[in-house]
Amino acid sequence: MLVRIYFVAFVFLFFISCMQDKIETPADNHSLEYFPLNLGKFITYSVDSIVFDDVAGGNKKDTVSFQIKEEVVSYQIDLAGDTIFYLHRFRRSTSEDPWLITDLWTANRSTVEASRTEENLKFRKMTFPLRSGKRWSATTYIPFSTTVVIGTEMMQPYQEWESKVLDFDVSGQVGIFSFEAGQLMHISQSDTDDGSMKRFEQEVYARNIGLVSRTDSLLDSRCLTLGYFEPCFDETWLEKAGKGYILSQVMIDHN
Repeated sequence: MLVRIYFVAFVFLFFISCMQDKIETPADNHSLEYFPLNLGKFITYSVDSIVFDDVAGGNKKDTVSFQIKEEVVSYQIDLAGDTIFYLHRFRRSTSEDPWLITDLWTANRSTVEASRTEENLKFRKMTFPLRSGKRWSATTYIPFSTTVVIGTEMMQPYQEWESKVLDFDVSGQVGIFSFEAGQLMHISQSDTDDGSMKRFEQEVYARNIGLVSRTDSLLDSRCLTLGYFEPCFDETWLEKAGKGYILSQVMIDHN
């Protein structure tokens, strides 16, 4: 009888283990290839942005186009044994202008997650293994009360973010680049809009390249400052935004 109980328990545990492996570990787990970190790797982007400032009687829109280049320049091993990669970010107005360095960001990738620290804010960009429908929080390491300056306005933009893999290993066109099936992934980092606040960020990643496209809207309605919302009910965000920005970023070159 005791032998039979042990046998049943063994079969049950083996079955559970197989089921967990089937659910959690893809047969071909190449998730990490969507977040490559290699010395000398660079990506250049074309960026269009609108920054909003609240002014009497409406809003002020500052529209600008420019180029950004990100390059992995060095790395170090921290006290926890993690490899931290350093990214230089350069900016120029047109392809005829010289690159000017603007920021030093960091990135890290483990077998569990990939993260980037941007302007001293650590974003949890992915969790592994990836699959369509996978969810997590991009702002796990950022307190809800964090305040940032956008334009001349103060905002608290990192509340209620929820990330989700919209589709995984698909084909598509990004700018001038075409990608075959199995090469692209779309991630929604945040997608909330209650009419008074909008938090939208969607990213596209390519295997062995990284981020190839990003659409980003962090907006607060000017009616939040007014204290009543009737004037904003029938307006578009271009009309009612009091502060924040809309940004589009697309890859134009890489190595």
